[in-house]
Amino acid sequence: MSELSQDMRMVIMLVQHGKAFDAVINALLDAGISDASVLESQSLASIMQQDMPIFAGLAALLPQSVGSRTILSLCAASKAATLLGYLKEIPKDDRPIAVVFAVDSFLGLDS
Repeated sequence: MSELSQDMRMVIMLVQHGKAFDAVINALLDAGISDASVLESQSLASIMQQDMPIFAGLAALLPQSVGSRTILSLCAASKAATLLGYLKEIPKDDRPIAVVFAVDSFLGLDS
């Protein structure tokens, strides 16, 4: 297990397709975070329209989006703070949803 002195954070970002994805990747790299996982995801409205026709009327009321990308990264607390600073520079309408969680312990990453 890792030592608590390493002060690691789990960063999770939700980026809408076509919404400043390049800017988010640049922010990650500028913050010194090069090890991240990008997952393709689908919006709830899209699932309701395609797979659950009984909810199609409700889905029409929800904002339309094709899907999004979820970016996960385990990094040092200082890099997570730097990343959030860079993300604040992205225009508000294009900015991803980002959350940062403190990590008590982990395996890997030279632990």
